[in-house]
Amino acid sequence: MIRERFQSQYVVFECKNYSSFIRQAEIYSTEKYLYQRALRGFAVIISPKGPHKSALMAARGALREHGKLILSLSVEDICQLLQLKDAEQDYNGLLFDKIDEMLMKIER
Repeated sequence: MIRERFQSQYVVFECKNYSSFIRQAEIYSTEKYLYQRALRGFAVIISPKGPHKSALMAARGALREHGKLILSLSVEDICQLLQLKDAEQDYNGLLFDKIDEMLMKIER
């Protein structure tokens, strides 16, 4: 899905070890690493607490205005993914749900 819908061959992972929620500034700095022509249109930011509302709004803006998909996951999300994988359940569904939620909440 990422390759077809977002023309991304590569995924940029960024880990932020912040004690608070990540803000929009972290989204903007990650966005600078994404280049559609270099087939890097998708990034995952992993942080202990996940995103603040402002970070989610910035990520939706990057998607709406530039076609760059930035998904922010908390450590709790990663643990849930690993538990689903260990239980041999569909862990991809969790990621697709987060992407779908972002796509459905894009503002004008």
